[in-house]
Amino acid sequence: MTRLAAVCSLIEPAGVIADVGCDHGIVAEYCADKCLADIVIASDVSDACLEKARKRLFGRTNVRFVACDGIDYVCDEAVIAGMGGILISDIILRAETKPNTLVICPHRDADRLRRTLNACGYAIDRDTLIEERGRFYFVMRAKRTTEPQRLSEEQYLFGAFQHEICDTLCRYLTVKYNEYAVAPERNADKLEPIIAALRRQGFDPEAM
Repeated sequence: MTRLAAVCSLIEPAGVIADVGCDHGIVAEYCADKCLADIVIASDVSDACLEKARKRLFGRTNVRFVACDGIDYVCDEAVIAGMGGILISDIILRAETKPNTLVICPHRDADRLRRTLNACGYAIDRDTLIEERGRFYFVMRAKRTTEPQRLSEEQYLFGAFQHEICDTLCRYLTVKYNEYAVAPERNADKLEPIIAALRRQGFDPEAM
């Protein structure tokens, strides 16, 4: 499954769905064509950035275009992909009215994003690791909740459901282990949770 397909598979029907930082508007097009929402918002930082989406989505009457930096509107569900976890965290923190559901795919700093979701009252109900063209991406869905979600440090780092056996996670952990094992003393704090997670997956890093 590709990263984009994984993102789209987590989108649920809602009254208003927003494709935040929509770029070409591919996610917005998917939502509109699948009739997943009464209104689909395609938003990006400027009118110039929205031009590609306007061309792709021309003629779709249920799509609205909004030029803004973040989520400066009300929506039930927001999809945010193609950005780093720190930027996505900032967008969530700045949103005055937070969506009930978030579908997100950071290309780095997923652990920071999980901590932000927790602090903002979201519980992660899907957290999948995708490998695409030699790179790894976490694809998550989170929903507003009144019950705080308790995550361990390993879950913040490697996924809310990282305790489940997963070949992709094993490959990801092995790549990170080999990256940091070059200088084990300097990277001891990074290696410790990776080693623990690998052992939980049934691998002995010292035998690799």
